[in-house]
Amino acid sequence: MGSCLGTQTPITAAVEISAKIDNQNVVDIRREQEKVKLLLLGPGESGKSTICKQLKVLHGMLSEDDKRLLTPVICQNIISSMRTLLQICEERNLHHSLNDQDSYELLKSTDEYAPIDSSIGRAIKSLWAEPKLRELWEKHSEFQIMESASHFFNHIDRIMKPGYSATVQDVLYTRVRTTGIITDNYEIDNTTFEIYDVGGQRNERKKWIHCFDGVTAVLFVASISEYDQMLFEDVNMNRISEALSLFQQTCSNRFFQSSSIILLLNKRDLFEKKIKKVDIASIDLFSDFKGPPRDAEAGSRYFKDKFLANRGSFKNDIYVHVVCATDTDNVSKMFTACKKIVLKDS
Repeated sequence: MGSCLGTQTPITAAVEISAKIDNQNVVDIRREQEKVKLLLLGPGESGKSTICKQLKVLHGMLSEDDKRLLTPVICQNIISSMRTLLQICEERNLHHSLNDQDSYELLKSTDEYAPIDSSIGRAIKSLWAEPKLRELWEKHSEFQIMESASHFFNHIDRIMKPGYSATVQDVLYTRVRTTGIITDNYEIDNTTFEIYDVGGQRNERKKWIHCFDGVTAVLFVASISEYDQMLFEDVNMNRISEALSLFQQTCSNRFFQSSSIILLLNKRDLFEKKIKKVDIASIDLFSDFKGPPRDAEAGSRYFKDKFLANRGSFKNDIYVHVVCATDTDNVSKMFTACKKIVLKDS
């Protein structure tokens, strides 16, 4: 009979395969446990996605193709915003006082998904120079419009040129509503950071709130510049009031009791401009503000205290940063501080 040395029985081979699978599972579980998982929460329009885009910029993950692919989105942002301004102009019976009626009629009939060529670009430039529209823009907190629209209006000469490709700043100011859950991974200092960006509108939240048991930290983003603005989805609800309510829900959620919470009070730049014109105490909800009317530092402290008062029974530390998500250097310093916090607490 021939020798069977050097051969394996089917059972032996199966045992070896099973052992390899078990070993790989152990490695995969260890890697998963070592990941730093960060969940970005906050109401819609607060700037969560802008922070995600900044992280891509900081870690070299924003390609030229990514910028080019955003061109149609930027065109839609611009045309939609200008059409919104013109609609408000009509509602307030100001449209007859516009000097360039031809551009007004052109933009009214332009599809918001149209590419911006030289004729549309010139019309937008002309309308943006209209005194009545500029006066209306100064009151844009009174209606729903993309806050970064002025950045694109001011750069329309560049954007309407053939072959336009978005700059990093254009990318940061672009508005794309987040639906569902977007996950990004970063390898930083030999540590894997997994960051989840989720839809902030009310109808999006029920999709995700139960999905993140055991995240390392929650980065809660709230826009402090919106103290005089109402929600897109509920024109009777103040935006900061909604943010405070969601923050309270986050702190009391059983899934986050072992996580760190980092509160990012965003849009510092817009807040510093707005507080010079709109006294916080002039808003009924915040009439208890006692700081100097035009003092941004006092205003920031006031809203920080408002949020921390809504922590409920959450026992872990809550770390607070006042940030400007469109400022790359500021986000870099903020994320460095966040890394130290989550690595210390994890």
